[in-house]
Amino acid sequence: MRQRHFIQCLTLLMSCLSMTGAFADRLDTVMDRAVLKVGVSDTTPPFSFKNQEGQFDGYDIDLVRSVAKRLHLKLEMTALTSAQRIPLLQSGQLDFVATSMTRTKDRLKDIDFSLIYFVTPHAVIVKNTSPIQSIAQLIGKTAASVNTSTAGGNLLEAQPLVNIKYVRDYFLAFSELKSGAVDAFTTDQTVLTAILKEDGHAEQYRFLKDFTKSRDVGFALKKGEARFLEKVNRALLDIESSGEAQDIWDKWFGLKAPEPIARTFKITAEY
Repeated sequence: MRQRHFIQCLTLLMSCLSMTGAFADRLDTVMDRAVLKVGVSDTTPPFSFKNQEGQFDGYDIDLVRSVAKRLHLKLEMTALTSAQRIPLLQSGQLDFVATSMTRTKDRLKDIDFSLIYFVTPHAVIVKNTSPIQSIAQLIGKTAASVNTSTAGGNLLEAQPLVNIKYVRDYFLAFSELKSGAVDAFTTDQTVLTAILKEDGHAEQYRFLKDFTKSRDVGFALKKGEARFLEKVNRALLDIESSGEAQDIWDKWFGLKAPEPIARTFKITAEY
């Protein structure tokens, strides 16, 4: 009798443990380890890059640090390429990715996104010596785009007869334009501005003024981690309501920034 009672209790305990595991998600893993593991870029100023001291820095990085602070977690950041972002999320090696990643319908099939923390247009640059004055004149021409960026596809929507040459990163795309291998380069407007500033010869290039398509940026998370996603979103909303989001914006894009940009949005619960 006692043996049967013991077996029944053991069975009930195992059932409870099984149910607990079924309802647990990444939030439990993160809080138990007390470390937030985030994938970032080291080559995308002013969003996410390594500064002269070799430390991660940028708009995205400051937001990540603020999220970790609100979750009372230590922060572990890992540099990764654009192509590594989704696979590393899906394999569970990272808690989320902060690389100025655009939220799109296609990407939402594979991953989830946090609330939007940055809104900016894509843009196109050409050499000042180029006869190209508008996207209408890109017919039959070639524009470089990073293969994991949505900018190439956006440009194709606006000008279906342009040829897109996809490359692995922003600086290779820019070098293609510098060498004359392509006629134009398209990506995020702020990234283009930062690349031109770093190159030191911004006056040799110009933006095509008739191409501006907005993109929405969020943190990328593994799909289906509802509790963890909610926790990250609450942290972002608190960063906004506290005024810290505006302070971070002013630091990187305010009046004292090399290329000031007006903040036309706020982090809200609206997707």
